[in-house]
Amino acid sequence: MVRQGGHRGWDNKRPGVPHSPRAEGMLEEYLVGRLVDEDGEPVESQAVEETSEIANDTDTAEARLSPAEDERLHRAMLGMPLDGHYRGVFTDRGIIQVNITFDLRDGHFESVNYRYLAYRGVDYLALEQGDDLYPVMVQHRQIAERLEGEPVTRMFRLYEPERMVDDIDGYSGATLRGAKVISAIRDGLNRGVYSWP
Repeated sequence: MVRQGGHRGWDNKRPGVPHSPRAEGMLEEYLVGRLVDEDGEPVESQAVEETSEIANDTDTAEARLSPAEDERLHRAMLGMPLDGHYRGVFTDRGIIQVNITFDLRDGHFESVNYRYLAYRGVDYLALEQGDDLYPVMVQHRQIAERLEGEPVTRMFRLYEPERMVDDIDGYSGATLRGAKVISAIRDGLNRGVYSWP
């Protein structure tokens, strides 16, 4: 709980109406530390002491990294995507068309796969050779393959998909809606890491 100007800053959920006694009773459960003592004097941060204890008890190199050395922290502070596993979707009118998963390692794509790929009721992942739209599915597979090992910024080449995929049975890359795949990738990046490596 933070005291501001002699009163608790959270007291008024609406002007002149304090929180209930039940809410007051819940505070201790969520207490992280105290900034000032009962007299309003600054106190030593308990969180810093607890963090130091945890770092000393942990044998992993990451736990011992200082803020000056922690690459994960640096990437997050710069707004760069962190290494990890991502999932993203592109929907149109509430219908999922692209659901993609990928890993990032040092800002490069790995393990790019479609969990779902459909349009107008056609499940591209279920198509077989000889089906009319099979070439478009092959082109989507080429996108996934050709992003492997590439920097994450390479996704923007999909705005001109004909430069990334082959012409198959008369289907050019222009047949693809590469922006849908870009949107699904960006959705994954915006959601953040789904799971850590």
